[in-house]
Amino acid sequence: MRHARAIDIAELIAADGPGSPRDRLSAGLRAAILSGRMRPGDAVPSSRAVASAVGVARGTVVRIYDELSGEGYLETVAGSGTFVSMSVPQRAPNHDTGLSDEAPMAHGTNDPSDSPGRSIELRPGIPSTASITRGDWASAWRRATAGEVAAIYPPAAGLPALREQIARHLFHSRGLACDADDVIVTSGAREGLALVALGLSARNKPLLRVGCENPGHVGSRAVLARLGAELVPIDVVDGGVDLDAVQSARLAALLVTPSHQYPLGGSLDVGRRLQLLEWAARTGSVIIEDDYDSEFRHGRRALPSIASLDDSGRVVHVGSYSKVITPWLRCGYVVARDPAVRAAILDARADVGETVSGIPQQALAHYLESGGLSRHLARTRRAYAHKRGLVLDALGGRLGSSLELSAVEGGLHAVLSSPVGAGNAHLAERLQQRGIIVSDLARHYLEPTPRAREGIVFGYGAATDLDLQSALAAIRRETT
Repeated sequence: MRHARAIDIAELIAADGPGSPRDRLSAGLRAAILSGRMRPGDAVPSSRAVASAVGVARGTVVRIYDELSGEGYLETVAGSGTFVSMSVPQRAPNHDTGLSDEAPMAHGTNDPSDSPGRSIELRPGIPSTASITRGDWASAWRRATAGEVAAIYPPAAGLPALREQIARHLFHSRGLACDADDVIVTSGAREGLALVALGLSARNKPLLRVGCENPGHVGSRAVLARLGAELVPIDVVDGGVDLDAVQSARLAALLVTPSHQYPLGGSLDVGRRLQLLEWAARTGSVIIEDDYDSEFRHGRRALPSIASLDDSGRVVHVGSYSKVITPWLRCGYVVARDPAVRAAILDARADVGETVSGIPQQALAHYLESGGLSRHLARTRRAYAHKRGLVLDALGGRLGSSLELSAVEGGLHAVLSSPVGAGNAHLAERLQQRGIIVSDLARHYLEPTPRAREGIVFGYGAATDLDLQSALAAIRRETT
């Protein structure tokens, strides 16, 4: 049941303190909800009333309400208003708004296992879509669907307007100078990888021998294996592939996630990137750069891509908008600057057919051109940095002596791991019994290695603040 209980606007913001009035208002609303002063179902004051009382722009209050809705504190009911979410655990009122990091558990355990049938999704690779449905996104789709519908297939490489916008975005965000003609539009990173593998296989018959990070991305390995490639595990050392192992492996191609290694985190420094380029030029091998979630770096700019350092065309750059926007869009890209490699990939595209519809391509081109993606990225970076802070507050320095929290310098996931044999091999199963869905680190290894670790990989991008805090509390109980 929702209430129209009046809330004193003055109580929602501290008169002074760190941060801007906007920051203090946002923190005050969270504190009022978590302390029980604002209960599930309570109506929040109108954005106009709050803006007038606090002295901020109404648009600022609307944005705060949007953010808190995305975090799970508020929910909007069409035609009725905005209310404290009914999913917020009921708490007795507590007029102390100073919240410690234990506050979410102050009046109950908040453990999903207390609610049969309820689970919290923390598998990695799932982004937040809370801020997508705004004017930029809707406008892009309206423009894409205006006018006549085309009667022919989109170009095999993708619409020129979209390829131009992708090239511009990659130059500004990844330092990659490429032409629109170098870009091939795909239905995501996996299809892009499949097209690259098909193109390279035609040039490297009878077998494509591909080096893969160990541990690495399970889906990428599955695509390559399905296409008949021989997978060669290359151990991850200090945030990237073992260069000595690469040098001796006799590879046709090497698949790497150099800017944010998946799943362990870390990155290849410039020196090792240049060594990989020298190896590729000397051996005629191809480096397949999977630009996995590299748009999100916490506290610093995203690292330039390996392809941005490449003058010989030995790097094929693969990316998608699944983590950046939503996997429902199903749109990505391959950048191949070597004419022969690009021709081989386009030959493979001609054989399998176009997979990305023209209307989504038009909509994405408008979205990029209007600056909508840049604004969306700015919002989501702030949201992910906030959620990363919740992870660090809950798990940093509070774990058993063998456990280590890593991969938190960027991206949308973290790793909680220990040396093999430390008793964390079944942590994912134990958490699933509590209703916390994570990924088992062991499945990311292609084969055993002395450097292997056991534990979990968990995402924090899509969960609401309240669900994330509840899940982190359960993880802490299972590991301490």
